[in-house]
Amino acid sequence: METADYIEAVRNRSAAFLAAARTDIDAPVAHCPNWTLTDLTTHVGGVWGWAAATVTTGARATFPSPPEGARGSGLIEWAEEQGQELQMALSTADPDANCWTFGLPRSRRFWFRRQALETAVHAWDAENAVGEPTSLEAGLASDGIDEFLTVMLPRFMERQAGEWDGESVHLHRTDGEGEWMVQLGPDGKVSSEQAHGKGDVALRGPASSLYLWCLNRMPADELEVFGDRSVADRWTSGITF
Repeated sequence: METADYIEAVRNRSAAFLAAARTDIDAPVAHCPNWTLTDLTTHVGGVWGWAAATVTTGARATFPSPPEGARGSGLIEWAEEQGQELQMALSTADPDANCWTFGLPRSRRFWFRRQALETAVHAWDAENAVGEPTSLEAGLASDGIDEFLTVMLPRFMERQAGEWDGESVHLHRTDGEGEWMVQLGPDGKVSSEQAHGKGDVALRGPASSLYLWCLNRMPADELEVFGDRSVADRWTSGITF
């Protein structure tokens, strides 16, 4: 995806997030245990502000907090301001300029994709809390699967050494091109590639559903599952984001 596509995703999905928060900021968020939309709005606003400052300076920024006592509409207004700062930072940044990141590439380009995906997933969470969520755009969701497997999952698995024994998972997108082979090693390492293959378990479905399954937001029952279902169940119970 192009950087303009990521900026547009941040703009559109941040608006969706804020609209859901305005609907009922006290609604529980199903896939963020013990959180309401108040907690999620605090988190998302902080992430937007943190990423905006990091993109602007190129250095790791301090995570911002809302004004003391901010709740309800005041909290939403603060989060909206952080989102606007993020959009401005991304719109004026050189994507290839060096920047602190927690994954590759080590440039501001990393943050375009990361913030588009962060915003899209949490907009889905927020919409799900107050009604029917919008499926993630297929191209963005496919990109999200790739980022998850190469950036986010390896960070998680580093803390889970010994939990897996080399089990493999095949993900197959049905609404466009996209297949991934993933192996979870006993040393906490993850190997993945965009390729056709035969895993211990295979899951087939639209990119949005596959990505949400990876993030434990979509049950495997919503996908076609082939092979050892217990591997998919272990993923769901053990890999949490």
